Amino acid sequence: MASIFPRHVRLLAAAALLAASHAAAQSNAGVTGTFSYDIAGQAGNGSFSCSGSPTCTGTYTDIFHASGCSSAIVITAPFTATGMSLSQPGAIQGTVSLVNWDYSYNIGTDGTCTLVPGSFDALSGSYTGSWNGRTGTLSIPVQFDTTSASIQVAFKADLTPVFPMTVTSNIDPVQASASAQIQYRPQDVGSQGSVYVFALAPATQVKNAALVKRAFLGIMARGAPKDAPVQCVLAQLNASGQLSAVSADSMTAFLSGVLQAGTVPVSILNAVPTPNVSGATFFVGYGANSAAMINGGINRAAVTVAGNVTCDPQAPQTGWWWNPAEDGRGFSIELQGHSIFYAAFLYDVTGRSTWVVASGPASLEGSYFVADLYSARGGQTLGGPYPGFPAIQKEGTVTLAFNDASHGTMVWPGGTVPIQRQPFVPNGLALAPAANQPENGWWWNADESGRGFFLEWQGSSLDMAGYMYDDAGNPVWYITVDQMRGPAGLTYSNTWWSYGGGQTLTGAWQPNHQVSNTVAPVTVQFTGPDTAVITLPNGRTTNLTRQRF
Repeated sequence: MASIFPRHVRLLAAAALLAASHAAAQSNAGVTGTFSYDIAGQAGNGSFSCSGSPTCTGTYTDIFHASGCSSAIVITAPFTATGMSLSQPGAIQGTVSLVNWDYSYNIGTDGTCTLVPGSFDALSGSYTGSWNGRTGTLSIPVQFDTTSASIQVAFKADLTPVFPMTVTSNIDPVQASASAQIQYRPQDVGSQGSVYVFALAPATQVKNAALVKRAFLGIMARGAPKDAPVQCVLAQLNASGQLSAVSADSMTAFLSGVLQAGTVPVSILNAVPTPNVSGATFFVGYGANSAAMINGGINRAAVTVAGNVTCDPQAPQTGWWWNPAEDGRGFSIELQGHSIFYAAFLYDVTGRSTWVVASGPASLEGSYFVADLYSARGGQTLGGPYPGFPAIQKEGTVTLAFNDASHGTMVWPGGTVPIQRQPFVPNGLALAPAANQPENGWWWNADESGRGFFLEWQGSSLDMAGYMYDDAGNPVWYITVDQMRGPAGLTYSNTWWSYGGGQTLTGAWQPNHQVSNTVAPVTVQFTGPDTAVITLPNGRTTNLTRQRF
């Protein structure tokens, strides 16, 4: 005879008022994430998606592994989170209300667990967390009988979606269904195009092995053993509900024609066996063709199906990147919205320092970037007047594919290079931001286009590079690293350093050397999070602001 058990995994009551919202412009923010908990042997995990900020409404799917049950209990229900003010990185707090979170269930004689009709209860509680501008974590205190623990949440948010999309999903261990409602961007309405539904999936999950090489973009799955890595490949569902590898230019369209204004319904998963798609993230996108949709970044992640090995792409952190095996050469990378601005500092065949640059749309939630690579010549020197915009020349293409926020692969004229975030002070990537820290990323004077500065803080130290030109018009870079000083830690004063003799764009690694540690003095007085005055040689000053590209 079956017994009835109450779940009673309760959220603890909120203890603080919500932070006031200052993010009205974020009302279309899309938030997706996963969660897990283990409370006195009562374990669970799941996923969620919601839209809006500071109040985010959506649905969650909880897979509860109750003690004594041979099968999981799966609940999909609405939820609301408040206090999701994501306009600036930092601490966040608020409340969460989960419909049908609490319930009772039967344990049958065979161990199968089933829900008791009418036993559902909606519960509310508090959370605390942090947000870095692209991803965040939350901790939700819970209690099972007398045992206290917490639900751990990881999420990512898109504050300015590529195009409006709402997703409805119902995924349990047996069957997966999902659909979306999308709207085309106003500038695309009236043009000819196609809508595509596709996945980034572990290669171990896809058929059509002959296409796997062309379907691989350079992104690796998470959760696989280090000695047996798994590629993430582009895939689409075939008529049998199985994932089949496709290339960026060979996808089958969901629909084609003239793109019309209004809402467009899109079917993503139609009662597909969940084991067939576990670990895959499904996307919806549109464009003139599938390659233009991928390379142009006109796509959005719709739903991720949980799996032991998962392809859930992440955007890169803004900051300095390098290959530790090729010291002396590095990369300045910043993602803003859905665009990446990238520069590489390296050396020409004469040993002189030089640089190349690329910019354009990022794709697959910021994890994939393809753009033309340019060199520049004839622009502004370190201390000279502005001569006008430099001449540029194409040097090839660059592709960046990021496995996570701090690891990726670069393909460019010099070959395939693994890259990762660079700590320029001990434990730099783990240091908390200093008080009053200005923004990391690209800075410039908008009236002196063609010359720029890349800044990253790690703790109270600043690493700043200047990308500009020498007196002969050759591209040259200088760098300076030191502690911030002055009142409120908003003053930087040091000298520019120069380097030479290192690795070229296409050459083998060779060590560089410092040419000078006294090229010229430099002082930067920061007047706000995105404004500063820099003093250049001969006492000349110029205003700097964050470059909003």
